[in-house]
Amino acid sequence: MRGYSASESKLVAAWPAAKRTAWLLRHFGLNPRKSLGQNFLVDDHHIARLVEATLAGAPRQVVEIGGGLGALTVPLAQAGVALTVYEVDRRLAQVLQWLTEGMENVRVVAADVLQVKLEGGREVVAVGNLPYYVTTPILEHLFNASPPFGALVVTVQQEVGERIRARPGTKAYGPLTLWCRFYAASIEVIGRLPATVFRPRPKVDSLALRMVLRRKPPAEVADAASFFAAVQGALGHRRKTLLNSLRADARLQLPAGREAEVVKRAGLDGKRRGETLDFEEFVRLGNALAAERSVAADGGHGNGT
Repeated sequence: MRGYSASESKLVAAWPAAKRTAWLLRHFGLNPRKSLGQNFLVDDHHIARLVEATLAGAPRQVVEIGGGLGALTVPLAQAGVALTVYEVDRRLAQVLQWLTEGMENVRVVAADVLQVKLEGGREVVAVGNLPYYVTTPILEHLFNASPPFGALVVTVQQEVGERIRARPGTKAYGPLTLWCRFYAASIEVIGRLPATVFRPRPKVDSLALRMVLRRKPPAEVADAASFFAAVQGALGHRRKTLLNSLRADARLQLPAGREAEVVKRAGLDGKRRGETLDFEEFVRLGNALAAERSVAADGGHGNGT
């Protein structure tokens, strides 16, 4: 950046994250933008754990979502991995370019990652402290990269992380849980990040997760659209039984009265509540829905089996 040399950037990059963040904010006249969810991680212990999780398995490339003021960018760059950083705030992108000046393994892109066509790969990991207000859109964008990423290392609001990791029958269990399970073969908690390790301090704690993504949809799922329709139908009315919840959801696009046949095909008890079904049971329900839709599209139900 104008007025600061490359040698100075190396000196600043070597500082602890809290000192570096405070200096950058002060010397470049930066104010964190609440509208962009800018809360900068400043705790070196948690940074080291996230970097370790990102580099596990020795990926050939890392894609960082929202480099901020370099909390992860700097140590990942120093590790020598091929690193592409997307930063929507052009002021911060300039700071990141200065901090990594002369590092040929780093590319900083001043762009909204949601507007970028992402390419993953088995040996490519995406990492980021996801802004709370766009967590789901960014996750969806990362899940739909082509080819898929090998893994994601993401920091999310603790409540969202608990929903992603929830078990059947718990209050947190819902569509987000099943959606992530569809794309991720495994989801591991790296650690809880209290609000105190961010500047400015957010109102809630965060959870860091590592998701190993599937190379393709689960083989047992006959039709992805029917799987997600079954999830929404079964979980759309949490106080209703499974059968009554399906009956209440017009999005299933079933002829009237065929919901019971779907439950029967899936080998489930219609008196259960949808939130008690595990992933495998939702797969069966989705497959039964796909089969019933196919029969309906052919114009008949035969003997109902």
